[in-house]
Amino acid sequence: MRVLIVAGGTGGHLYPGISVANKLREQGQQVLIVIRDKDLEKEIVSRYQLAFATIAGVGLKKSISGLIKFSINFIKGLGQARNILASFRPDVILAMGNYLSLPVALAGRQNNIPVVLHEQNCLPGKATRFLAKKAVKICLSFKESIAYLAKFKSKAIVTGNPLRPEMIAARVSAENKPLKNILIFGGSQGAHSINMAMINALDRLAAVRSHISITHLTGTKDLSLVEDSYRERNFDVLLSSYLHDMQEAYAKASLVIARAGAATLSELAFLGLPSILIPYPFAAEDHQRINAEVLVRAGAARMILDQDLNGAILANNIIEIIQNETVMEHMSAAARKLAQPQAAENIVKVISEIQALNPMT
Repeated sequence: MRVLIVAGGTGGHLYPGISVANKLREQGQQVLIVIRDKDLEKEIVSRYQLAFATIAGVGLKKSISGLIKFSINFIKGLGQARNILASFRPDVILAMGNYLSLPVALAGRQNNIPVVLHEQNCLPGKATRFLAKKAVKICLSFKESIAYLAKFKSKAIVTGNPLRPEMIAARVSAENKPLKNILIFGGSQGAHSINMAMINALDRLAAVRSHISITHLTGTKDLSLVEDSYRERNFDVLLSSYLHDMQEAYAKASLVIARAGAATLSELAFLGLPSILIPYPFAAEDHQRINAEVLVRAGAARMILDQDLNGAILANNIIEIIQNETVMEHMSAAARKLAQPQAAENIVKVISEIQALNPMT
């Protein structure tokens, strides 16, 4: 079987695609990943020794210039997608819900190639909603997503969101750790509002300073400012602008403070880590808040909206959680109940079943 996976655009789309590609490759299937012509994406895919092809593409922004740029790249990407399909001749296309999915999936349907969608977020993105009618199956990370795709309920299946391959080995317990480690990150670029709130929380956290350690991934812009603030207050902290090996940071963590991207939430659930989620306020259609609400309703996380975030609120939430073992245990157990550790295998099964029904594609 030959499977084309459209996974470029962001890490939240790329890593789940890589996870599925690895599972397919383990079964002896041929896989090609479609990404943007960006050095970081090519470096990441090459790290896993996966074959890839590149096409043009940009996200759609609400402006005339944004629409023009999107349209130009879409037309260019459609031509490139047709060339890739003619060369690779896939049996199935797996589109990970990113904007690159549009030209590839549409070109695939023009050639009668079955298309499977995977949606990482609770609120399905524009690409998923647009392509839902053309897909044969829609794999979902959250069961709550079905309500947004009611017309296509018969196609929907909850598979979970595939984890980065290295994350599977990072599953740990917070039990018997001498210090409660607080892991703080805001994505690859950091998050200025989270960094500033944590700086302002430090004086209030002085009372529990001897009971905690902190791992703070600041992004490049705020690193010096955050470092000075911790040093002045004599906190036990490991600071970095960014970590490639997030599993090492997770392995130490007792509590996570982070944005609410779908990949992060899947990792928190799998690892059973209590969290304070601060959704990115400018995420498309406020989808990070909708993601976070799933964990909050389950009792696995607390949520602070970015507009409400300040040092006092953040410090109070940290102290209330880490000083109550029962609360931490309940949050951890609730997170684990949401985990879908077999997500990649589930999606591979869907792909295999479609291929079995379409042996001549």
